[in-house]
Amino acid sequence: MSLKDDVLEKLKGVYDPELKEDVVKLKLVDNLEVDEENGSVSVVFRPTVENCPVGLQLSIAIKKAILSVGGVKKASVKVENFIWAKEAEEFLKALDK
Repeated sequence: MSLKDDVLEKLKGVYDPELKEDVVKLKLVDNLEVDEENGSVSVVFRPTVENCPVGLQLSIAIKKAILSVGGVKKASVKVENFIWAKEAEEFLKALDK
């Protein structure tokens, strides 16, 4: 399996607690780009609604899931269409330290 396949499989384990479906099936993650040589992954996360009460929780879970995949050294999660996108991205950057 490729690193991209491994990342997708791991993301299928991140569930929206309100909808009880994973973020891949719900199509909440998009633009998955994987640089296998450098071990970097980037993805766009769009919550189901702009004021999603679990948007921050899901964005953190997505980043942690990606970082837990063997071979991944860096993960970038861009949050869009979310009223707290800026705050979410600040939390996500803190996970890099």
